[in-house]
Amino acid sequence: MHEDHFDVSVLYVEDDAATREQIALFLGRRVRRFIPAENGEEGLRLFRTEGPDLVITDIRMPVMDGLQMARAIRALKRDVPIIVTTAHGDVSHLMGAIDAGIDQYVMKPVQSDRLLMAIEKCTEVIEYRRDAQQYLEERERLVRELQGALEKVKLLSGFLPICASCKKIRDDKGYWQRIEAYISEHSEAEFSHGICPDCARKIYPEFFKQ
Repeated sequence: MHEDHFDVSVLYVEDDAATREQIALFLGRRVRRFIPAENGEEGLRLFRTEGPDLVITDIRMPVMDGLQMARAIRALKRDVPIIVTTAHGDVSHLMGAIDAGIDQYVMKPVQSDRLLMAIEKCTEVIEYRRDAQQYLEERERLVRELQGALEKVKLLSGFLPICASCKKIRDDKGYWQRIEAYISEHSEAEFSHGICPDCARKIYPEFFKQ
């Protein structure tokens, strides 16, 4: 059972107007965006300007055929999936399709079920690449955050000049700061104040008398 909708933009290149209109009606509501072209030259221009996720093309067309366009597209973006539709099942066209790096092919007249199956297979590859790219971006974000955290740790590493009496810290500019202020400026730590048992006995001795 095929999905009703594919989250991909599709460039469809076909010189026959009737076929192009038929596929447009069929795929237009099943993909995120449908971009039609009537020959390879127009298809290549639209690929450059629109950047579709997937290309579906006829082989024999005027001006520039589908395989010539596919090779030019591969030179621009090596990993874009390309599906060819062709009525010619001879070895020369199939070998040409292999040489051009075609991912899927569908014989004419195009059967909707076979076309959807080819699109579904290509969409799986596209979504896998999207997930991989998202993973890499997330990993890079985490690496940047860790690097930032390490920089903060470095700011607190080493020897800190601290007053033996009032416990203020001398910063790298020679100013003396309360320890809370210094650490707050150099880390994300927050402070809450209380009294330890030893200090409590000194400040409030009456509460600790036997």
